Amino acid sequence: MENFHAQYVMLETIGHGGCSKVMLARHRLTGSHVAVKMIRKSECWCNPVMSEVELLMMADHPNIISLLQVIETKKKVYLIMELCEGKSLYQHIRNAGYLQEDEARALFKQLLSAMNYCHNQGIVHRDLKPDNIMVEKDGKVKIIDFGLGTQVKPGQKLNLFCGTYPFSAPEVLLSRPYDGPKIDVWTLGVVLYFMVTGKVPFDAASIQKLVRQILAGKYFVPSRLSVELRDLISLLMTANPKLRPTVAEVMVHPWVTEGSGVFPDPCEEQMPLKPNPAIVKAMGYIGFQAQDIEDSLRQRKFNETMASYCLLKKQILKECDRPIRAQPMNPSVTPFPSLVDTSTFHLGLRRRETEPTSLRLSANRQMSVCGRSTSKKRDRRFSWPSVSGRPLHTTHTMDHTHTRTRSVPCIYSMFCTIQPNSSDDSTEGHTSASAEDKPVRSRGWPRGIKGWTRKIGNVMRKLCCCIPSKETSHVGHSRVSPKK
Repeated sequence: MENFHAQYVMLETIGHGGCSKVMLARHRLTGSHVAVKMIRKSECWCNPVMSEVELLMMADHPNIISLLQVIETKKKVYLIMELCEGKSLYQHIRNAGYLQEDEARALFKQLLSAMNYCHNQGIVHRDLKPDNIMVEKDGKVKIIDFGLGTQVKPGQKLNLFCGTYPFSAPEVLLSRPYDGPKIDVWTLGVVLYFMVTGKVPFDAASIQKLVRQILAGKYFVPSRLSVELRDLISLLMTANPKLRPTVAEVMVHPWVTEGSGVFPDPCEEQMPLKPNPAIVKAMGYIGFQAQDIEDSLRQRKFNETMASYCLLKKQILKECDRPIRAQPMNPSVTPFPSLVDTSTFHLGLRRRETEPTSLRLSANRQMSVCGRSTSKKRDRRFSWPSVSGRPLHTTHTMDHTHTRTRSVPCIYSMFCTIQPNSSDDSTEGHTSASAEDKPVRSRGWPRGIKGWTRKIGNVMRKLCCCIPSKETSHVGHSRVSPKK
């Protein structure tokens, strides 16, 4: 069984969830920072823990958070994911007040692209909200937290009463079987409204009043918004789910298609079937095997090899994007740099497989992405009993008092409260950490390991420069009622 602390160093807590904690960590081998979602199995009674893992393994889209590695122990599951260098959409809008239509359109198109991809894969998020949408410094959007997500078959109805109150569709609040993709469409409408107004369309001092507002389907829209935008918001928040459009239909709406810009390519960040030879060669000098690298990427094993390759590739692309400053040199005596030149390539060696202390990784799950054939994934069906909501607490958000559960950072949230059977497992979350969760000492890398990735980037940029890089006040309001 893998030891998480042998590969990563925990730095600080950056978020909390209902049964999980998100930590900032550093990958020991590459020095890259990653986000780690640490889930305690004994506390995750609301939704099967492996459900989120399986959904993230399936997803491979530029606007969906990338899963790099999965480490499972007896008590915990660690999801190692890319670190988004930005802020949540909620914080982004709170700082700005609200977004102009052009900026909102650019962000919303990325959300549409990601959700259209998810729905084509049968993935339903069920908890889209500004807190679960990250906006990076370059304006790129990333959807995070698939903890309440699930996979559905065409026509399948869902029954789980979950989500966040101000973003919940009427059919969910009525506790009726619902169409998963259609509730995501409703939520996209609430998110779009929040982006262009800085407020949620439904807001009240109590849960009961809030539910009545949503079921009535009446909300205010500022008159400063364009006619096309008001029409789109009305379509997205159509009370009758049968009349609500699909994401694919929303993508051709006049407001969405206005101006320049294209939708992100769903396969832009798809894991390559063949790894970059230069990166493979560099990884070979620290103990990775070329065949293991190729197998890990092709089969999407989400192991140490796959994580190291992805993190190293990201570092090299960043290095190549930086402007190159000319260094004075004497061309008559300066040799062409080589990966095997020990004077320019100081790397610590990764322990070989034959050493008794090596960590062997097991990864059985293989997912299908964009038509790639992999092992068969089991079907999951849901049959949920009627349950009540968690105790609610109050918090201040956007100058209004809201009620929420402790698992939601900003606004109301509701989750099923199926209490686990009393057993020894119920106390695991309150006991001291076991040996598997305690940090272990580093495996004794040479002193030069700290800057080895920067050196790889420098050498590879000279060897193969062709590596591509990726590219407040509100005036007059009119009262509207969504289509029934």
